[in-house]
Amino acid sequence: MKFKLNYAITLLFLSLTLGMLSCGSEEYPDINNYDDSIGALESFVVRPGLNMVLIEGVIDNPNISEVVIYWNDQSESVTVPVVDGAISVQIDNLQEKLYIFEAKSVNTKGESSGLISAGTEVYGASYVEGITNRTLLSSDLKDSFLSINFESTDLTTGILGTELVYTNNEDVEKELTINTSSDLLNISDFKSGSTLKHRSYYLFSPLSLDTLYTDYTTHKPFVLPELGNAAVPFIAEQVSGRWGTLAAPWITNDAAKNHGGLGGWDEWNGNIFNLESGWGSPYIVDGKIYQVIAAEPANYRLTIQVLSTNHDANPDGAYFVITKGNMGIPNVVDVESASEVIGYQRIGTPGTYTVDFVLDESSEICIGEVATQNGNFFCNITSWSLGLSD
Repeated sequence: MKFKLNYAITLLFLSLTLGMLSCGSEEYPDINNYDDSIGALESFVVRPGLNMVLIEGVIDNPNISEVVIYWNDQSESVTVPVVDGAISVQIDNLQEKLYIFEAKSVNTKGESSGLISAGTEVYGASYVEGITNRTLLSSDLKDSFLSINFESTDLTTGILGTELVYTNNEDVEKELTINTSSDLLNISDFKSGSTLKHRSYYLFSPLSLDTLYTDYTTHKPFVLPELGNAAVPFIAEQVSGRWGTLAAPWITNDAAKNHGGLGGWDEWNGNIFNLESGWGSPYIVDGKIYQVIAAEPANYRLTIQVLSTNHDANPDGAYFVITKGNMGIPNVVDVESASEVIGYQRIGTPGTYTVDFVLDESSEICIGEVATQNGNFFCNITSWSLGLSD
């Protein structure tokens, strides 16, 4: 916990508080109840702090040499000298409770005035431990644009605002202040992959001596991983006639390269993703095309658009599959039982396929297609995309 003096706020509320104290109430007795024959303090202000108070007063009478201040039903006291028409004293080691302070002025002859009173509630460990950092509900990072959603604030707690520190694209640390009325913060130059931190600050009352800061909370914004080379026109790393092999980040095993050492890329239908067997080409046993990406814990949805396929007639099977780790994807017969598989769907008819899966920790994952095609089979895919599930 860190503390700072906040003189600007103190001065801002000083005149207001003096007016309130001069009016009097059951909680803060009337400070104008004094003996005119001696002369009393013209102002008597008690400012709360952490287990302490600062008492300040003004007295425009050169014959008044000191002021005696009592508290705890006059069981404790301190004598404060008048310097240049003013007094100032800090009283430490106070418990966390409401205090009433009484003061009397004493002249050079030792004569004293009547008592005037003022009170305040002193704060301590229970208040400090009760203040909390503002909750960061969610974050969304796309390229360098970061959107952060904070929980709404409860102004009765004394919260003044929240400080946020982040690193921008030029590796410069920047600090922002989020006021209590703002729940949404947008940053346009956030460095992807970096971590931000934030803390909130509080003022117990308008005249409090200390601004109280919570500890920093760190947060790494969620980055939705993107699949590469994932839509028509797919890019090939090598082409011969109609057939080719998909370029990185796709990984194609030898079983899928059944067209003279190439396979998976088809120039028909606008350079499409197509694992095809038969019609004069060799059949495929456990042909695999996949890519590896790093992902954060989340509930994901893989969406694949299939333009055309006849795998509904394939007895051996073809699957869209997601595995945890970077060891690739399993053979067809193991897809539905392998421990590393966290999502799959068998390919049947054309249309939109969605595979929901949960990643419970930061990890690399493999996403792709595996097929055994002992006959004339194909699957024309126009796009792959990864998003978050509901």
